[in-house]
Amino acid sequence: MEDYLPVSEQLNILFDTVRHPVGRSYTLQEVSEATGVSLGTISQMRGGHIKNPQLNTLRALCRFFHVPLRYFETRTAEECYGILAGETKTDTAPLNEIAFRASGLSPRSQRDILTVIKWLQAAEQQRDDEGDLPPLPNLQDDEDGPQHGN
Repeated sequence: MEDYLPVSEQLNILFDTVRHPVGRSYTLQEVSEATGVSLGTISQMRGGHIKNPQLNTLRALCRFFHVPLRYFETRTAEECYGILAGETKTDTAPLNEIAFRASGLSPRSQRDILTVIKWLQAAEQQRDDEGDLPPLPNLQDDEDGPQHGN
C-alpha cells in the first residue's frame, strides 16, 4: 500500500496556502458553496475523520484550489508545496503519445524515429552551446518505400 500524506494534512495545506483574492484564507463555507461539497464533509476531512473521500469530492476540491488530482497522491508536505509553487513532475503525456504512435509503425520506421530524436537532442545541445545545428539525419528508404513522409 502506498504511504500517502493524510488527506487532512493535504487539505489543511491548501487552506493555509491558497488565498482568497483579498489575501485571507478561504472559509469552510466559501469552499463548500463553491464546490458543492458539504461543509460537514470538508470539516471532517480537515479534522482527519474522513480519510478516504470520494473521487468526486477530491475533483471538486482540486478544481476550486486549482491543483491537479495528483496533489492528493503526495507523500510529503514538500511535494504539496512543490505542486502549489507550480513545480511539476515531467509531463509524460507527449512521451506517452510518441510511444503509442510509434508502436504501430514498422521496426524500420521506429528506428527512423529514434534517429530523429537523437538528431533533436544534438540540435538542442548545439542551440544551448550557440553553435550551428547538426545536419539533418539521412533516413534511408527500405523495400517498403519511403519512411519519412515523402
